[in-house]
Amino acid sequence: MGIPFSDLPEQSRLFTDYVADFEKVRKYYNVSFSDDNELRSHFGRVAANFNPRRAKLVELLRSQNSRLNSSSDYESALELLAKENAVCVVTGQQVGLFCGPLYTLFKTISAIKLSAELKERFPEFEFVPVFWLEGDDHDFEESNHVHLLNASSDVVRVEAIFTNGETDNLKPLSEIKFDASVEQVFQQLDALLPVTEFKPGLMQMLTSSYKEGESYTTAFAATLTKILGKNTILMLDPYQPEAKRMLKPVFEKEFQTYPRTSEEVIKQSAELEEEYHVQVKPRVLNLFYVDDGNRRGLEPIGNGFSLRGTKRKLMPEQVRTILESKPESFSPNVVLRPVCQDYILPTGAYVAGPGEIAYFAQLKGVYRHFGVEMPPLFPRASATILERRIAKVLEKYQLTLSDAYGDFENIMKKALAAANPENIPGEFEKVTAEVKDAVDRLDPLLERVDPTLKGALDSTVSRMLHHLRHLEEKTTAAYRRKNEQVLQQTKKFQQSIFPNRDLQERVLNFTYFYNKYGEEFVEVLFRELPGYAKTHEVVTI
Repeated sequence: MGIPFSDLPEQSRLFTDYVADFEKVRKYYNVSFSDDNELRSHFGRVAANFNPRRAKLVELLRSQNSRLNSSSDYESALELLAKENAVCVVTGQQVGLFCGPLYTLFKTISAIKLSAELKERFPEFEFVPVFWLEGDDHDFEESNHVHLLNASSDVVRVEAIFTNGETDNLKPLSEIKFDASVEQVFQQLDALLPVTEFKPGLMQMLTSSYKEGESYTTAFAATLTKILGKNTILMLDPYQPEAKRMLKPVFEKEFQTYPRTSEEVIKQSAELEEEYHVQVKPRVLNLFYVDDGNRRGLEPIGNGFSLRGTKRKLMPEQVRTILESKPESFSPNVVLRPVCQDYILPTGAYVAGPGEIAYFAQLKGVYRHFGVEMPPLFPRASATILERRIAKVLEKYQLTLSDAYGDFENIMKKALAAANPENIPGEFEKVTAEVKDAVDRLDPLLERVDPTLKGALDSTVSRMLHHLRHLEEKTTAAYRRKNEQVLQQTKKFQQSIFPNRDLQERVLNFTYFYNKYGEEFVEVLFRELPGYAKTHEVVTI
């Protein structure tokens, strides 16, 4: 079952047009993801242009995956990548606690399945899935927590506490290592997850990755590859020095040609804003400098570059020296990161979320400026996991999935109408009136037979009405109890489908489902999710 993206709440019009009618937005992108001729031409150009750097990339990925990848089959993927006709199907995500929201897993599965689908469509090429581990970023507040539902269907935050005393983290996530306090995270998780047959295995998988001495990047990679099991995707950590050395030409060009990158983004954004919204804002220089472990923005000032938030300044000759001897001191911002990704990889296709598809629309000129092929963007799989117990609630109360996106009061009214179509007060009022009418018809008879029986009649009516009122009270109490059940079940329905008034895939962590269904959960996702999205899927488990 698929839901059009336009029927989902808070979807950008740029994204819905991209999926439903690419021609409307074609001018902002380089290659149509649905045109086989354009795709074939792109794959050929990328593979041929990348061949001089291919051996170096394979060497880099072999070194990194020996540390990061728990899959036993990553060597086979490297063998494919070494071929001259191989391109990568890339996806990526900021590294975070327990792999972040569900969409991280959806993206990864899309990249793996899309690689297989493209191989069937284009047998003359090899397609290798690669995950870009975004550990250069320093947005700790985005990465240090996950959300689950508790037994009462409330959304609960499980958070890794920042223990070094800093309030404003500027360290790249790849530099942040877990200490003994990580045990607090597992105490929170253990208290939230109910006991199931799959819980011990899940906890062991997580504790073996998120442990003292491991960074967010290494823990994220280990966990993700363990979740995938036999399904292989190569891990690329761009934060490592050997990766940054490969990116040195991109950094040099940004220093040499600024503010050209920003001008390209601004020019494209001005055109984009006539029809849509813009997602990112460029800076004059789109690089950070890692200074004493802190990632600080660089701003041209006078004849040098100031480090944002400090009084320090780098002179051009210092920049040249650092680029030559220690290029890992620099990292790209959101504008330059995609170009870096597609410079270091032969990217045949990129699996992107809605936000990424939106900001790529601003980057066509940037890619052209750096001489890098802008890849076709395939929308990642998007889905809601519908548990069978929740499906029963939908059926019982005649609800639809889209009802979850509305106000809770409206859901309750609809559910109550389905659960209790009778009007209890009104029905008892009618019966009471009918009893009175029936008794009133006895009045003439008693008057003719024995007028003294009128008192007995009034007493009988009074007792009958008393019993009716008592029965109405009992019925009303039962109705309220039934309402409480409806209240609880409709709350579970809405929180499962639309937790915290957002799409499930953006909020809940995979542990919520894995604890209930184990490896079957991942198997169902691989079976039901597409290599790329045309609609929002509903996956029943």
